[in-house]
Amino acid sequence: MRAPPLQPIFGSGPFQGRGIMPATPASSFGLPNNGFVPVATISPASTVADPAHNAELCYEGLQRAAKLGAKVVAFPEVVLTSYIADDLLYHGILLESAERELGRLVERTADLDVLFSVGVPLCINGKIYNTVAVCHRGRILGVVPKTFIPTYGVDFEGRWFHSGPAEVTDITVAGQEHVPFGSHQVFRCRQLPQLCVGYEICEDIWSPEPPSIRLALAGATVICNGSASNASLEKDLYRRGLISGQSARLLCCYAYCSSGQGDSTSDVTVGGQEIIAENGSVLAQADPFGEGFAIADVDVESLWGARRGMSSFIVAASAQAADYHETVFDMDFPEHPLLRPVSAQPFVPEDARVRDDCCDLALTMQAHGMLAFLHNRGASAITVLAKDTAVANAALAVLAAARAADLAGIDRSAVRVEFPGERPGEHAKTLLGSLAEALGCTVSDAGQPPVANPAEALVNPVDMTELALGVSGFPLDLSMQYAVNSQLVRSFVPLILARAAQTAEDGQLRAALDPIIAHSDPLHVPEHDHYAARGFADIAPTEIEDFFIDGFLRAQYRPSKSFRLAQRAFGTKYSDHELLTWMRTFYGRFFATQFMRHDLPDGPRIGSAGLDLRDGFMMPTYAQGALWLDEVDALLARIGE
Repeated sequence: MRAPPLQPIFGSGPFQGRGIMPATPASSFGLPNNGFVPVATISPASTVADPAHNAELCYEGLQRAAKLGAKVVAFPEVVLTSYIADDLLYHGILLESAERELGRLVERTADLDVLFSVGVPLCINGKIYNTVAVCHRGRILGVVPKTFIPTYGVDFEGRWFHSGPAEVTDITVAGQEHVPFGSHQVFRCRQLPQLCVGYEICEDIWSPEPPSIRLALAGATVICNGSASNASLEKDLYRRGLISGQSARLLCCYAYCSSGQGDSTSDVTVGGQEIIAENGSVLAQADPFGEGFAIADVDVESLWGARRGMSSFIVAASAQAADYHETVFDMDFPEHPLLRPVSAQPFVPEDARVRDDCCDLALTMQAHGMLAFLHNRGASAITVLAKDTAVANAALAVLAAARAADLAGIDRSAVRVEFPGERPGEHAKTLLGSLAEALGCTVSDAGQPPVANPAEALVNPVDMTELALGVSGFPLDLSMQYAVNSQLVRSFVPLILARAAQTAEDGQLRAALDPIIAHSDPLHVPEHDHYAARGFADIAPTEIEDFFIDGFLRAQYRPSKSFRLAQRAFGTKYSDHELLTWMRTFYGRFFATQFMRHDLPDGPRIGSAGLDLRDGFMMPTYAQGALWLDEVDALLARIGE
């Protein structure tokens, strides 16, 4: 393989040369545009053997995408001639026209700061290749050929196209010389190195070993696939699963587009399909025979973060180390309104069926985890400590304890709900008493902390949100307690209870759960709280605290990014000042109370985030939160506190 330049530079930036990586452009906080890159896919209704018309459609699509802020745009394969040109591809007049129109398209879009790929058949040294030309600001940065050529079913590409080489060589295309040609190419943004784009074409993703695998291991975070896949029943669903699955496997964005309706014949129907998926989630899509356009902001910073956290995802130290040619381009990233869905409840699945399944599984995992705790301790009784936590938390603990008792062969009368101390109030005691009665459990108003009893398992219902804020803890011997809710954020608990009520066959149990689900029990600062005196008393509503927990634990967002996402998720429900004030309290309390979470009791690992080493989270006990707090203070100053 030829030895590529360290960093061939195409663009008008001030750093012309090899191996020079300037600092990130001046920005108040973090990466340009918080690491979000708008990616679009377009499926024009191309006309067979009319490159001029098809290039005009591509130009119009690029103009539309650019106005919406798109920075990466993908078109279908051989869109300039149409996929169904068939034996007309043997005609030099068509191939020459396609290459000429490619050159004109590149010239006309020289003022657009958009990296786009357009499908074009190219005759290179006497052979025809199915390629995408990767273009930016009037230059063809590279030409990537298709690797796997299908000749089965409705596809006969082997009749016309030759499989492209992996090795990268220089060719002349549309009057531009020294254009890299070969499948082993990636394209990286100088100002945002996390944006590294790779390309494969249609059949490549359907093969047993798609080129996108090696592209991702060479550093590509965005994979574009221009396709010409025909329509058939349920094929759109299969494609969606294939694309979203590949994005999850490769921890990347996978942007897919298929030929538009102009590629239909009298016996094969093509309707286009757009899918933009990121790490397993579909951010945007356009169904077959639809608009033929999709756009979404891709979080390339989070994709890098996901790869950092997976030791088995081994990316080469550089593209060159993976035998890939890397082209570096310059691009600006002005801030714009986010073009992606942002859930206000990131721990809660949006799909109702998935949500129900998760609720069922969470309660089952709690019960079986508690069963293991009972067996290990040799316990024959369970006490749920209903204090210093929400009524819903205690109710869920009682449900899990009753199920665990059934699994262990323990009579439910040996499950006791105990109220040590002053909290909760009488109404809460009434609610939990009705639940205990419906389940066949008992209630005890002890008034004093329980005495250690080896035959008794103590269940502490404190949730992960309370632990993160340091508003509840485990005052007794840790070895005695089972932290049944320690991996559940508070906003998820009522949903599990609602699902339990929905599936309960016992009317008395449903009647006991309904008022508990409806009961409002906001987070509160404990009396004589040391951290409130330090300025961390403004605790947010539960949904806000859980949103911040997700951003810190699972996504590792910096404050400015969490703030921007919160603005998008909650709209005008809360003011910027409220969000930032609550965020400051969150960071302050989280760092100040880490020593309280250094050694938590046993508890079931339910979700993908936890607060101690057993749950996959390692944080020094006395880490300083000044970096996070300073950025929040700067944001407050910016909005005019």
